[in-house]
Amino acid sequence: MELYRIFYTFRTRDLNFITITGMDMINRKLFSVLVYSPDDSIDLLHSLTRDLPEPLYDLILEEKAKIDLGYYDLATWERNVIH
Repeated sequence: MELYRIFYTFRTRDLNFITITGMDMINRKLFSVLVYSPDDSIDLLHSLTRDLPEPLYDLILEEKAKIDLGYYDLATWERNVIH
């Protein structure tokens, strides 16, 4: 059984961060972690990732290419002004 599952990510491009949201499948608890992502590429050596549980770190490393490409991104739309 997988220990963690990623549900979606939310990018804050202006600040170069990605919020990864998922579930701890063993304890049935949601998690949300902030990861540094300059130029839309996760930096797993950044100080924010040091405290992640090893299995979660390994999952993010395994899914890094998909995350960087936007596979888990929530859909966002530009705000349109209708006149």
